[in-house]
Amino acid sequence: MRPTIPELRQWRPAAISAAGAAAQAASDLVDAATRRIVRAVDATTWSGVTAVAAERFVDDTDVRARQIRRMLVEIAEEAARAGADLARARAVVLGEVDGVIADGYAVTDDGHVTGRDGPDERSRTAEVRIRNGMNVIDAVDEHCGARIDELVAAIPGAAIPAGGAAEVTLPDGSTADADRVVTALTRMTPSTRREFLSRLAEEDRLRIAAADPGVVGNLDGIDFELRSAANDLGIRAALETERLAGRADGVRARRLEDLLRPLADGRRRRFIAFDNARGHVIEMVGEVCADTRNAAVLVPGTGSGLDTIDQSVVAATELAHATGGPVFVYLDGDLPQTMGYEGLDDALGAGALAGSLAGPLGHALGAAAAVAESLDGSAADPRFAREMAPGLVGFAAELDAEIAERAPGAAVTVIGHSYGGSVVGSAEQLGLRADRVVYASSAGTGVFDGPWRNANPAVERYSLTAPGDPIQWVQALSGNPHGDDPDSAPGVFRMDTGFHAPGADGSRSPVAGVDGHGDYWRDPDSDAFRNIVRVVVGERPTGYIERQPDIGLRLPW
Repeated sequence: MRPTIPELRQWRPAAISAAGAAAQAASDLVDAATRRIVRAVDATTWSGVTAVAAERFVDDTDVRARQIRRMLVEIAEEAARAGADLARARAVVLGEVDGVIADGYAVTDDGHVTGRDGPDERSRTAEVRIRNGMNVIDAVDEHCGARIDELVAAIPGAAIPAGGAAEVTLPDGSTADADRVVTALTRMTPSTRREFLSRLAEEDRLRIAAADPGVVGNLDGIDFELRSAANDLGIRAALETERLAGRADGVRARRLEDLLRPLADGRRRRFIAFDNARGHVIEMVGEVCADTRNAAVLVPGTGSGLDTIDQSVVAATELAHATGGPVFVYLDGDLPQTMGYEGLDDALGAGALAGSLAGPLGHALGAAAAVAESLDGSAADPRFAREMAPGLVGFAAELDAEIAERAPGAAVTVIGHSYGGSVVGSAEQLGLRADRVVYASSAGTGVFDGPWRNANPAVERYSLTAPGDPIQWVQALSGNPHGDDPDSAPGVFRMDTGFHAPGADGSRSPVAGVDGHGDYWRDPDSDAFRNIVRVVVGERPTGYIERQPDIGLRLPW
């Protein structure tokens, strides 16, 4: 059945690719386990009837394991293709939808487009593209789903699992294979999933999480407690894969060990999303409970990712402690890892050398090409915000559902720091729902054309940029790809950055300059950090006081 636009926004084609990666990992695990068994039997010196029977059993197991590995590899390849094809098609359709909405047209759930004054050429063309794209998605989904079902059915023993698969007792009293329950969950709407899981016994919920941690741990509509349990299993499986592959001392294995290591107070770290293959993660610091009055989502900036998440978790921990509510570190997507100026001198030199062969014009074009190459994939590139924003909108909706169930009335603040501010602004342009939004040292107000779409008409917006922060060069650029300057955007209250905590001599230095871009996150007693705390708990922050001029549009080179 052809998906609707809202369903497409909820879709996570990356989960299909992740499932394929899990199938590949399972194949590796089967291979490693079988080799261990074979080596163990080969190393024995016993003989007799029992030994012969054991050898025959191991030989049969090895044959069956090779068949299973082959099928798992085929499933992994098919899932990778399906995930990539669906992701591309979804991006095209939603890009067309968002573009026509930004132009002032209305789009129904089934792809019908109308303008303010009725149908016109733009609406008719857009509607054809959207509906054709939705048909393509439906065809790809049906074909790939059927093919994967065929491959799963072809796995030796798939029809009658050896030893019996985990059985789950359903709300009506009947039982079902946990794997099949997971498949059924993927076909439900988020609200239906949440209601269904709420009616299961805890042991059955955990059986479902264990059946497919990669899916359960990242699926909208599954409560955070179960997602956390599933992702704990997923992290352990990823670590075991690293060890079996001989990478126990590698960077990723050590990172996974850190994620599993208890916190200083003995509590385990909890993750609401985890994708080892792509390095995506959402960590929950604190918990949503009956006493929760506020929650915050922190989207970090350039250089952030799974391998560097601890820097953001330290800040989130301080914020959670100061506000008395949970803080979610949102890294469920790719952020740029470079600022754009790294290697620019070498690139300009190479570009100038190549361009000089074609004279002055060629020299200029060569230099321009070198700059473009250096900026591609850096913090100057808006595509990361464009790709992360829809997921942030979806997660905010999931957080709302969690709060409605566990802490009704708690307010949500979404904070974007540096490049993360561009992600948050872009999400606001797509309809992010929040009670309060903070643009902290933000690159801009969003990469899409058009204004913020206020899912909450009473949303409060704040900005925080220290004087002399180099991000102001970006904010002030004409044609800034990240949008407008949040400090001067209508309806945004600029907060004071003030001073750092007193030093040993009792003096206080201003939050300013290059260090003022992010040092306040490491200084919970700074005026800037305290203002963020005031916003999260619903208090009025102090307004900006100009103690020194902001940076004008003066490039640093």
